[in-house]
Amino acid sequence: MTSPNNTEEKSAPTPEEEKQAAPARHGLVLILLILASVLTFTYPLPFKVAAIAFAIAAVVWSIRYIIAVVKAKQKRNMSLGILGGLLAIYLIFSTMSSVVLWPVQSKYEECVRDAITQQAQLSCTTEYQTGLGDWFKQITGQDLDLPGTK
Repeated sequence: MTSPNNTEEKSAPTPEEEKQAAPARHGLVLILLILASVLTFTYPLPFKVAAIAFAIAAVVWSIRYIIAVVKAKQKRNMSLGILGGLLAIYLIFSTMSSVVLWPVQSKYEECVRDAITQQAQLSCTTEYQTGLGDWFKQITGQDLDLPGTK
């Protein structure tokens, strides 16, 4: 046990020790960014946009993580960076689809939030599918054929 008045100096980590510890630090930050992105993705629409920012940061951090793993010669740990980057890209595209469908999506989220019965939730889903069909027809000029709607 060391006393508070101990004058022993703690040596700073060597560059090699620093290089070996970098993947663990980058991995922790990457996991936190992905977790933040997944959590904000579950929020309603105005707040869901924050998931894009967290996911973009996670993509950047996954690249930093992969570089740190290669420099530390710990290539067996590279799967976290690859999977984290792919998950972040998936979250970016999923959130962007909600943003593109903002009017239809926000109306659906509000309807489901206020629905009490299962019948009301089914009504919300039907309205959502109708809204998607109308949006698709407005954009492409063609009818949207959703499976299970006919």
